[in-house]
Amino acid sequence: MINTEILEIVLPAFATGLLCTALHAPLGIEVLRRGIVFIDLATAQVAGVAIVALNIWVMDPSWAGTQVAAFGAAVAFAFLFRWIERTIPDEQEAAIGSCFIVAASVTLLLLVNSPHGGEKLEHVLSGQILFTSWSDLAAFLPVYLLVAGLWLGYPALRTGQGFFLLFALAVTASVQLLGVYVVFASLILPAMAGRRADGSYNLWRALLSGGVAVIAGILASTAADLPAGPFLVLCFAVSAIVARVITHWMSRPTSRSDLHQA
Repeated sequence: MINTEILEIVLPAFATGLLCTALHAPLGIEVLRRGIVFIDLATAQVAGVAIVALNIWVMDPSWAGTQVAAFGAAVAFAFLFRWIERTIPDEQEAAIGSCFIVAASVTLLLLVNSPHGGEKLEHVLSGQILFTSWSDLAAFLPVYLLVAGLWLGYPALRTGQGFFLLFALAVTASVQLLGVYVVFASLILPAMAGRRADGSYNLWRALLSGGVAVIAGILASTAADLPAGPFLVLCFAVSAIVARVITHWMSRPTSRSDLHQA
């Protein structure tokens, strides 16, 4: 017999993970094409700093206030990353990576005197997807629909500053649901799974790899009664490796003996 309490936990988690992965896959592919892998870590960490700072300085901040603070910080860095891309493209990966480590250090300093600092830090980094409710998902759904609509309806926004703004908007929402580590994994690893032998990308393969990872990670973490974030990261990695192995195997050139038999 199906345990309804378990379903109340895993169904919102499934929906959240699959929705985020569906949105992250095309964004991750664009990140890999641009060669700016650290941008997702940096943007997520910057949004995390804003959320942590707001919760320390403001007692019970409103949902709207949290979004404004997180998105404002992410957008500011989006403009910075665009400026770096245009002025010092050879150093952009180093600069973005440096922004991540600085933001991570600021987070640690903000939480050093917090009685619940360790718990807050774990929430920012690993997320708490198994504690996500339908109301949490509904609160961020308009953000995801907006990003998806602009991405699909206005392809010109995928280039230049538009990409950085859409990316900042998506990551600002996702980091609150998934945490920094899972956001990075769900952006980069499915995109890597979708890479073809010729260097192009297969979006459907990326979506499939990410979807399998979400389902496996949530089921495994629920069965083991352990945090879902680390399980999800591991499952994204394993799924991507399997996808790449299968892709490599399917793209192998036909041997001479096979050609002779044919």
